[in-house]
Amino acid sequence: MGISHFFTVFKIACRSFMQAFKHPEKAQQLIEFPAQEEPKNSATSHLKLLAYLQHSGRLVDFLKEEIQTFSDAQIGLAVRKIHQECAKSLEELVTVRPLIEEAEGATIQIPKGYNPLEIKVVGNVQGEAPFTGTVMHRGWKAHKLSLPHKLKEGATGIICPAEVEIK
Repeated sequence: MGISHFFTVFKIACRSFMQAFKHPEKAQQLIEFPAQEEPKNSATSHLKLLAYLQHSGRLVDFLKEEIQTFSDAQIGLAVRKIHQECAKSLEELVTVRPLIEEAEGATIQIPKGYNPLEIKVVGNVQGEAPFTGTVMHRGWKAHKLSLPHKLKEGATGIICPAEVEIK
């Protein structure tokens, strides 16, 4: 995967996360979790995930940083570590897998009766399925959700505490 592809995917992931953060009720409709896992209407689950990604890979620090003054090489070094740590944490907590196994760029058949929540058909769409098309994005689905169940006492809304060094 080239660096430009990585940044495209990273940009899509950030936009998707922000949309899910702003509209958790819509995002929840796209994800099915087993009954024994965390309740679907948990108002703090997105904060737990964000806090976990901040703790493991300092994702919020990176996203809130003004990066325009840094060189591409400096950004690349920072992104490599953030990517590595956040990807590891995401895998541990959510286990995200692609909805379509075929690689991006592959030609596939979309069958009649496909689930539009799983497959978004775009482009020159005419008539009804089956359709033949090119995979532009494989999609993602969470297969496990194991976010930490409790936030620290009194920490509601706190993603990461401020840190002050005393000398």
